[in-house]
Amino acid sequence: MVDRYVIYFSILSIVGYVYECFAMTIWEGKWDNRGFLFGPAIPIYGAGALMGTILFTYFIKDYTPLLVFLIGMGASAILEYSVHYVLEQIFHAYWWDYSKAPLNLNGRICLPASIGFGLAALIIIYVINPVLLPILEGMNENLCQFLAILLTFLFTLDFTLTVTVLSGFEDRVESMDSFINEHMDSFIGNILNEEKGLDKKFYGAVDRIEDLRKRLISSRIEKVVASMSHLYKRAVSRIKRFTGRNSGRMNDMLGAIKRRIKKEEENER
Repeated sequence: MVDRYVIYFSILSIVGYVYECFAMTIWEGKWDNRGFLFGPAIPIYGAGALMGTILFTYFIKDYTPLLVFLIGMGASAILEYSVHYVLEQIFHAYWWDYSKAPLNLNGRICLPASIGFGLAALIIIYVINPVLLPILEGMNENLCQFLAILLTFLFTLDFTLTVTVLSGFEDRVESMDSFINEHMDSFIGNILNEEKGLDKKFYGAVDRIEDLRKRLISSRIEKVVASMSHLYKRAVSRIKRFTGRNSGRMNDMLGAIKRRIKKEEENER
């Protein structure tokens, strides 16, 4: 039974990825490659679908569409809020943001999304499960074990790679920010020594400082992006924002890096 749960979780994680990408593409008017992992799967969908299936199979057998909808909406809100919070604490970043959506809670969840997940619960329980569960039940045991082991390996590998990339990215951005600040401090000191009057010359000094900062940022970002692998760029592009200390400058750097990655992708087409 555990083998079938692993397969079910994997399938619904992929279905969730497809749904999320298309839904957000429609919402934002442009293609949006969603998810936390490198692969085409969003585990929160697989986890939610699996928990719902177990709940309505073994614990709540006498259910109605309204009950499925309400539980799906409420449980998904709790799950989504919790995952968002945990990711923030671990990586000091987050991958989705509902702050501009109506009736949102700290940007982590919002009523329209929760209603959508409630509707998704209806589709899973009344449309997907009646087709998928009998197929899984009828599968050969050896095949189930093989697929479960393979999928577990792939998800574990993907998760490990993702965590490895993201764990070093914040330090990388902070290092780049420190490099720029050090050079700016030195440059500003020289400027102040040159422009002792600080009258009309002050405005020229400000322009020179701003010009240098732009060139420094552009140069460092170009080097950082050039050193990134394709998978690294893909993981970075999915980050929405950083949180915590120095988040303002960190997000400025993140935005510039993402724009550089996007420009490279456009040039490659």
